Amino acid sequence: MAAINEEKFATMLGRALAKARNESGLTQEEVANRLGVDPQTISRQERGANWPTLPRLIAFANLYAIPVATLLTPPSSHAQDLTGKLNEQLSKLDAEDRAWALHLMSDVCARLAKPRAQRKS
Repeated sequence: MAAINEEKFATMLGRALAKARNESGLTQEEVANRLGVDPQTISRQERGANWPTLPRLIAFANLYAIPVATLLTPPSSHAQDLTGKLNEQLSKLDAEDRAWALHLMSDVCARLAKPRAQRKS
């Protein structure tokens, strides 16, 4: 892997770690305490300055209750990729809330499928 690609991947991984931490409502210090590392380690890994080891990557995924692949997969706008991410979010909800979210998403998608000129404010 070329150095520039490694840098880009490290940055992407760092952003994914920071996003997952933020979505979990944790601070870098809280994550560091739970993983038994210095808060600067978390900061460096989120900035892409340092790579987490595989065991640490698994620990991050477990802490954030997400698949490791979520941290390693570059963001994508492909419908199939987004379906997996949406499924991951829906799995955190109870049946009633999943039904509500599906109804909401169906309405939003129906509106967005129309040409912009036909959409109501």
